[in-house]
Amino acid sequence: MNMEKYYRKIYLYIFGAIAIAVVLFAMNSGLLIRSDEQSVSFQRSESVDTLSQADMEASTTSALVLYDPGDENSKKYQTNLERVFGWLRIDAKYLSAERKDSVSYQDYDMVMVAFSDWEGLIGQDCTRLLHYVNDGGKLFLGLLPDDLGGAYQTLYRHMGVTDYGDYQESDGIRFAKELVPGSTSQTFKDADIFRDAVLGVQVEDSCPVYATALVGDREIPLVWRSDSGEGEILTYNGTAIVGDSWTGFAAGCIATLLGNYMYPVINTKTVFIDDFPSPQYNTQSDVIEEGYNRTVQEFFRDIWWPDMQNAAQQYNYDYVGLFIATYDDVVDPDDFFYQKDTVEQYFGNSLLDNNFEIGAHGYNHQSLALDGEVPADLGYNAWDNEGDMEASLTELLDITADLFPDVKLYTYVPPSNYLGSDGREAVAHALPDLQVISGVYTSEGEEGSVYKQDFEVASDGIVEFPRTTSGTLDDPYDRFTSLSVGGLYGVFSHFIHPDDILDEERGQGLSWEELYRQYCTRLQYINDCLSSLQPATAVEAAQALRIAEELDVSYAETDGRIEGQCNGYTGTSYCYFRSDKKAVTDNDSCSVKPVSDVAGEKWYVVEIYEPTFSFKLEG
Repeated sequence: MNMEKYYRKIYLYIFGAIAIAVVLFAMNSGLLIRSDEQSVSFQRSESVDTLSQADMEASTTSALVLYDPGDENSKKYQTNLERVFGWLRIDAKYLSAERKDSVSYQDYDMVMVAFSDWEGLIGQDCTRLLHYVNDGGKLFLGLLPDDLGGAYQTLYRHMGVTDYGDYQESDGIRFAKELVPGSTSQTFKDADIFRDAVLGVQVEDSCPVYATALVGDREIPLVWRSDSGEGEILTYNGTAIVGDSWTGFAAGCIATLLGNYMYPVINTKTVFIDDFPSPQYNTQSDVIEEGYNRTVQEFFRDIWWPDMQNAAQQYNYDYVGLFIATYDDVVDPDDFFYQKDTVEQYFGNSLLDNNFEIGAHGYNHQSLALDGEVPADLGYNAWDNEGDMEASLTELLDITADLFPDVKLYTYVPPSNYLGSDGREAVAHALPDLQVISGVYTSEGEEGSVYKQDFEVASDGIVEFPRTTSGTLDDPYDRFTSLSVGGLYGVFSHFIHPDDILDEERGQGLSWEELYRQYCTRLQYINDCLSSLQPATAVEAAQALRIAEELDVSYAETDGRIEGQCNGYTGTSYCYFRSDKKAVTDNDSCSVKPVSDVAGEKWYVVEIYEPTFSFKLEG
């Protein structure tokens, strides 16, 4: 063993422990700093409470979610609904539908049916559900029934359905109203991505239809609301809602059913650049040489990076460059070797000059995982143990200190999005300034130890901040995901690779000019639909998440006003507010404006300046 590295590692552990204590103090004191030592804009102060615990409990919205633990789709739906209700600050109880007789529906503000076997699991309970709605309850029929038997026959007129036919196959969605923040008039059509089963229905003219399913040249109601007695029923007429990327869509349905509804959001937009800086500029490419009469290194220096900087400035975004020192496949610390690369240093310094962030991607691109945790077809070498993984990150710290002496690595992104449990421990132990780990929001279609996350602060204090979309190309699925997940959390978290032009799948053989045009179109799309989002590096976005996660808001409508109070208020905070009325700022306690510049209709962003706040409702 290299004894010099061994003792250096011991010293780093000691100083790392001290550094972690300092960072935690800074986080709690609102003293987080950028790598350029400038104060960030997402500051926290001491937490302020305006309500007692009893008052908070009394003001909490409650929901009963009935699901089918024997059905995989219903189980997946229930798991994602935990994400949704948790972030919406709704006290939800998840109950096997077979045990529904053990509860009283009247104890809940909302009841949700999250399974498709209506005939077997609702059955004769339709009468009790309708009594609940008739008495003022709110019922969310959240999944298309797989049988049109007695249960559907009993419910369909109360759902606002006037006629129904056969099941249909749809290949797209159109938002008729602002069900999800910024979604009005948005259309998403792709036969491979949005294929779904829907029931051919017609609904009462009095029923507001929020979204339709596209079936050929026809539109079939997909989400609508109907009055029944003193209560309301909201119906989702499809099956795709169980997917990870549909969580914000589900949240929009819930908020729409509840009427006036407010919940904290992060309110940031961040673009991660994987493998930047990295040694990729030293490769050769016929595509680059023939198309741009440059080497790969010259292309990135003269064309790609200037364009990326222009996009950040023009569309108001911040970048996080994810540093990887080498592309060797070494997993034995005794064989680590790095030769200083001045091109990597150039791009890293340029990131810093733009007030962007440098994060950690790895000493090399071998995912921090043990044998069997990464699919074999990726060709990665498995690490022998956690200690070797830590050593690789210690090596990265040494290289970073040499190339960028003032930089602290606050953010870690796992290579190829794979990170095992031992790998995560290694990251937490080896990086003394670590505040953020950024994996992905969904692992659907993937195998192995994909690092899937929710937006949350983990038990060890590290912020879990997933990236939800990827790529330079502008495509309908990413647009939908950006709106859906953005509508729930108030966030845009995207990643790209510099070598998209060199990758057959990610670049699709397009020129950089076309890729860049689509990239800018994507950025502008987010600016239009979620106009309030603020540019942030990863460490800043993580701080904004901490502020949002600590915030609990209680509010009530009184004489045409929303009167609100906050618990866990630590500084300027943001909430999304959904209402059928127009929200108007009329004092200095907060500001209210539409979430979207192009589709503002039902959703607002409330910027809260004081623990007690209010604004006016019109209409």
